[in-house]
Amino acid sequence: MNTLEHQIMQALADNPRVAPEEISVQAVGGDVTLRGTVGSLVERAEAVRAAGQVPGVESVVDSLGVRLATAEARADADTKAAVLDALNADDDVRAADIDVAVRDGAVTLSGWVDFASQRDRAERVALAVPGVAGVHNRMRLAFPVAADEVAARITDAIGPNAIVGADSVRVTVRDDIVTLSGTVRSSGDHDVALAAAAAAPGVVDVRDEIRVQS
Repeated sequence: MNTLEHQIMQALADNPRVAPEEISVQAVGGDVTLRGTVGSLVERAEAVRAAGQVPGVESVVDSLGVRLATAEARADADTKAAVLDALNADDDVRAADIDVAVRDGAVTLSGWVDFASQRDRAERVALAVPGVAGVHNRMRLAFPVAADEVAARITDAIGPNAIVGADSVRVTVRDDIVTLSGTVRSSGDHDVALAAAAAAPGVVDVRDEIRVQS
């Protein structure tokens, strides 16, 4: 959390109409985004007003939701803010592109990422937050997997001479899951081919049907 975010959180804590534990603050330069779920329209308005009065704040984006302040709702709101804060603090995910919903401790992540690794990382970050009962990961990849690109990556990684026969390692894609088939000359080439496919943008999983020449 940077200095401006700390100052905004202190301003929220100093406002008796705001429950700061329900709110996540993200500041980029002087542009501030408030996310989370609060218990009333009054609380949302007060949070925006308090944040806007902090020196250095140039704009405030209100992304706060409102939910009636039952005990269960407040617990979920606290959990949502904690998950958002954890995602904001992680450099491996783009928290601004991730939507978080919490119900009875179960977290749902949605939005867009560039790589499957970012989606998996966001899920692990959310699971590590106290109070999270489970995570439903509904995040989607921004770029669909292209079979030709995966095949080119594999050929570049192992070299054309490592592939046995006239055909290259064959790549098929379904629901961002890649299946590799064909024959290569060594177990080392086999492992490099799998790693190259797994590193391609958008790939969720790699199914191995490659044969190693005996």
